[in-house]
Amino acid sequence: MSMETTHPSGTAILGAAIDASPERRPGVPMELDPPRPAGAAHWALPERQPDPGNVLKRRELTELTAVFGTSVAPRGLSGLMRRAAYRIPEHYTSHWLVLLLSDRVDALEHRALRAAPFLLLAGGALLLAKQRRTRARKRSMLKWIIPS
Repeated sequence: MSMETTHPSGTAILGAAIDASPERRPGVPMELDPPRPAGAAHWALPERQPDPGNVLKRRELTELTAVFGTSVAPRGLSGLMRRAAYRIPEHYTSHWLVLLLSDRVDALEHRALRAAPFLLLAGGALLLAKQRRTRARKRSMLKWIIPS
């Protein structure tokens, strides 16, 4: 029985059933038999990063992993939600749902912060327009009361 895979037209498909024999595998010359690490590390355990104190970790870990990311410190409402999520065990769906929701809240918080200067300018312009309109209305009322 042949391991050759053919197309309905009768031609052989290149690369099909390539794992059938090691002689036909393109990575065989690069593979080591038996597999072993390519290089030797200069340490037995990696050097640990210092804990900045604001990194959240799951409950099952006794200490932080050797290397961790601190690109976004938990802050605001999204930070509170993340802290609440990490109090829930990982095997509960609610843990992951709260983390997903906190990511969306974080995105909205950043959008609001980015839009704040424009919103302040727009709000100031609206207040100024309202003030001018009320002054103009008062003047027109005075013209009816006190004719000049």
